[in-house]
Amino acid sequence: MNTEQLKTFLSLAETKNFSRSAEALIISQSTVSKRIGELEKETGQPLFLRGRGGVRLTGAGQALREYAEQIVNLEEKALSQMNRTGQYSGYLILGSAYAYYDMHLCSRLRVFAQRHPDVSVRVKCGHTGALLNELRRALLDVAFTHHPFHNPDYVCTCVGEDELVLVTDAKNTEHCGGISYASVKELPLIDSNFLYGTTQRRLFPPSCQFQLRMDIASCAVPLLKGGGWYAILARKHVEALLQSGRLRVIPIRGEEIPPVQHYMVYRKESGQQPAVQKFISAL
Repeated sequence: MNTEQLKTFLSLAETKNFSRSAEALIISQSTVSKRIGELEKETGQPLFLRGRGGVRLTGAGQALREYAEQIVNLEEKALSQMNRTGQYSGYLILGSAYAYYDMHLCSRLRVFAQRHPDVSVRVKCGHTGALLNELRRALLDVAFTHHPFHNPDYVCTCVGEDELVLVTDAKNTEHCGGISYASVKELPLIDSNFLYGTTQRRLFPPSCQFQLRMDIASCAVPLLKGGGWYAILARKHVEALLQSGRLRVIPIRGEEIPPVQHYMVYRKESGQQPAVQKFISAL
């Protein structure tokens, strides 16, 4: 077995879906199937149970997962250490949820880089689940997520929150006086992947389907311009467009949408590293 097969195996174990793993790894779905097939042939056992709703690990797959993570982690750490030679005295790998990077981390990184030119920083953007998985495998020094992580070996700190607002194109004259909480589900809404699960279930019935769904919230913004679409986004994400009059906020009557919260998570032992200490102090 090789690390490409193991990385594909770990991705499929996480996503439980061949097409989503293909998207995450930027390869074709047939390549995912081929690598898993080769790995199952080599191990002599089925690693996944296929079903209509996706796949799940077999007992053999569960047993392999822990060792696969160690093997992939060891290779990536070795390559990282080999590359950590040169002009920098410190190295930092950050993971960030897409929206947090857009709204906050980008500007803070600029300031940090100016103040600490001796520290080399790599940023990996992703969704919270994937970021926490990489943090557990010690592939990230610090992660910024939209969900807390409760583990005694980690530090998890809330570093802020952002108001969520219902927005549409300024030329869309519908619902100028606002809309009731119960009526939001009737709008032609772009699902921007911003709502927490409890809020999503309260706003939209299980049978609700969206014509447009975006895994990355910023991708929904261009679709709002010049059309009759609506989206629930962080105010800071669209502040410039609101101020310029290109988008407008529609008040929601009867109940408020909880804000999206941001958390900084890192291993306690990582907090002793000089580069991590510099970065946390800068925040």
